[in-house]
Amino acid sequence: MFHAMLICSDGDCAEAFEAWGSLEELEALACDCGCTLEILTLGEGDGNEARVELQLVR
Repeated sequence: MFHAMLICSDGDCAEAFEAWGSLEELEALACDCGCTLEILTLGEGDGNEARVELQLVR
């Protein structure tokens, strides 16, 4: 199980989300506007509280 902070891939949409699930589940999430969500931070639920920060490539 992973914990992620996500934002909408549409630059005009300011929605941000927090989610828990498998990588496949997190990658399949979509915003209410219909666009895909991009992962900003991803943490593995192993008790170490380590987080990987991802840079967005546009």
